[in-house]
Amino acid sequence: MFKVLLAKSLPKLKEEKSQALGAAKYTGHISCVMQAADTLVTQLGQDILRQLGLEQFDLDYFANTVKLGAYLHDWGKANQHFQEMVHLNSESEKIDQYKPKLRKCWRSHGERQMLRHEVISGILALRVRSFREWLEQFPNANLTVAVWAAMGHHLKIGLGKPNRTPNDCIAKIPDGTGDELKIYTHHSDFQAVLRMGSKLLGLTDKLPEPPPEIWSKDELKEALKALCNEFVELDTEIHWEEQKFIAAVKATVMAADLAGSALPQTGENLQDWIEQVLNLVLSEQELQKLINQRLDKSPLRPFQQQIAETPNRVTVVKAGCGTGKTIGAYAWAKKWAKGRKLFFCYPTTGTASQGYIDYADGTKIEVTLMHSRANLDRELLFSGESDDSEGIDARLTAFQAWRKKLIICTVDSVLGLIQNNPKPLYSWPAIAQAAFVFDEVHAYAYDERLFGAFLQFLRTFRGAPILLMSASFTPGQLQAIREVMLQLGENINEPIQGPKELEELGRYQVQSFANISNDYSDSVAQEYLDTTVWQTVLDALENGQKVLWVTNSVQNCIDFYRTAQEQITKYLSESGIKPLIYHSRYRYQDRLKKHQAVIDAFKSDAPVLAITTQVCEMSLDISADLLVSAMAPAAALIQRLGRLNRRMSREEEGTRLALIYPWDNKQPYKTEELTTGKQLVQKLADYQKISQQDLSRLAAELGVKIPSQIRSTWLEGNWCTYPDFLRKGGYTITALLEEDLAKIRYSAGKKSNTSFIQEAQRWSVPVQIPNNLRQWKRIRFYFVAPTDEIIYSEKTGAEPCK
Repeated sequence: MFKVLLAKSLPKLKEEKSQALGAAKYTGHISCVMQAADTLVTQLGQDILRQLGLEQFDLDYFANTVKLGAYLHDWGKANQHFQEMVHLNSESEKIDQYKPKLRKCWRSHGERQMLRHEVISGILALRVRSFREWLEQFPNANLTVAVWAAMGHHLKIGLGKPNRTPNDCIAKIPDGTGDELKIYTHHSDFQAVLRMGSKLLGLTDKLPEPPPEIWSKDELKEALKALCNEFVELDTEIHWEEQKFIAAVKATVMAADLAGSALPQTGENLQDWIEQVLNLVLSEQELQKLINQRLDKSPLRPFQQQIAETPNRVTVVKAGCGTGKTIGAYAWAKKWAKGRKLFFCYPTTGTASQGYIDYADGTKIEVTLMHSRANLDRELLFSGESDDSEGIDARLTAFQAWRKKLIICTVDSVLGLIQNNPKPLYSWPAIAQAAFVFDEVHAYAYDERLFGAFLQFLRTFRGAPILLMSASFTPGQLQAIREVMLQLGENINEPIQGPKELEELGRYQVQSFANISNDYSDSVAQEYLDTTVWQTVLDALENGQKVLWVTNSVQNCIDFYRTAQEQITKYLSESGIKPLIYHSRYRYQDRLKKHQAVIDAFKSDAPVLAITTQVCEMSLDISADLLVSAMAPAAALIQRLGRLNRRMSREEEGTRLALIYPWDNKQPYKTEELTTGKQLVQKLADYQKISQQDLSRLAAELGVKIPSQIRSTWLEGNWCTYPDFLRKGGYTITALLEEDLAKIRYSAGKKSNTSFIQEAQRWSVPVQIPNNLRQWKRIRFYFVAPTDEIIYSEKTGAEPCK
């Protein structure tokens, strides 16, 4: 039926992009991915083994296993069901005439595939005797691990059900998909791929005898059962170092597939592009320039010098907000991140879905180092597979990390690797040659899964330079970190302390609703907001001060912003003050403007009132005179307090007030998380002046439970490959607004070489997941928010229609 087998749907492209058309074909795609794999292991193989402490494994053994996995990864696409689907999804006019017949065939088996293509790849490689014997001739490689990498490259193997035994977990054949499946092992394109194995892997020129093309459902079930039995038996024999090796092979094959899929469509030379981006690493000169711009002709403080000169691969720093930890981290990086990329990781959940951050408030050199070297159209990452859209954002964001020297990100973008999260997996070539700064580590303590993943990362990346920073490590955290380092046989320093002269300054006074009333009724709490809180805010503004208001939900933020407008109009009408609002649910292009507006306002001499959410906890280097905050976990409160009186350097400058009001909503924090905040505020009630040292000590007394072990799907899955949650899930999706579609088309039309989907990135906006999400329209990988459900304003962002 199919003259040419496809690996990707054929795009509607002009003839000059014949490279993209060739790469969409079965033979072309496998060839591209093999080329990418060869380049990756040549350029990065030794770094990967060193990063994971796997020097005992021979580089050729690792490289050959990766190449074999890349070779096998899409073998299974040579089947009838996949070919029907990918041809139907093609935009090429040449295929249009065949689509009626294809649709009829596709409907005959319920418009579903009997088995995913990567499962069929595993069956062909290990359950067809002639193929297995032929592949086993490839020297110095592990065929089974290569097959696990091939089968797992879409993160769909093993189901991921908690406490489930692995039996029958490879795949299930859905009902209604027919009684047989044609696998085109006799097709000229499949035979060409076999010859490719002889040419590129050095396998024997005598090609293996292919099996019959028709496989019954029972034959496929039997093959799955046999594979599962073989895998389960092997599973019991794998030790820790082998598990790291398997995880590295899988991640590298996925990276090769990513590069081999996207780059040919851009017209880039695959090998040259990969070599170029892998060489985008930090130099000593760049880091020194970064330090100089941050210092602005001031010398390093003694504790920063101590960080810079640490002899230990893993270093711990305990210093408060505003003391200069970031400069200390860059001074550390000059020694430890030279010749590497640098990931600077923050813990906040407020922007976790944003991944890598392009708008960090920094110096010109930081902006340069964070700049992505080239744009990549999201559309080029869409292959036409039925569930392909789920990973578009992860792949696009990951390519940003490939092309940057300095990556400022949420910790999820690194630690998510431990649980097979797509974004860090696709970022593997960057992570594999990076040094890491983990800031505000104390915040991990309130999420057992997150801190457990961090300990797994520390244990696994035994060749990576790692700097751990926090205003207040808990004793349990430090003990857990020391135990991991003891297991690794490495020294770890006692925490390098921040400058006493700054950390002992009495910066804050904290007043909470609990300090003045035992009545927690809604009416009394509202009266506290309406009178005490607002009057304090208005007084501060009238005195020319800067006020930061932080609440815990976007809708609450919008409501308070409107109240602020009313309050200022009523009581400060002559002041000219216009409140600012900043949260996560803006179009991307609008959010960048909001972020910069807050930074600029706090730099000015005029009074400011900024109403924000958790987004202020990361990458906002501002100093407020008054902080108003909803009750939050202790870690979040400490980060918010870090934006209050941040520039204080002398005792005579005096304290600044923080007002904490109740938060009774069930989202976004669990009851036990909020309890830590209440306990901290209660302890602070007896203090007239609160220093960063006080915050650190009191937070350490909260006795947060530290997990001893968290299972890692990346490291312990072996033959199973599926994602798991790094921490609790979010509540938003990224969508386009129905009202914006015409504007996006118009904007894309005005720009040369810009598609609708590429322009749509600037207009995308996170919105709360609705109950009727399945009823929303989709444009490729975006949901479209209907105008009668989501209302949008450039001032207040997205909110549900009321």
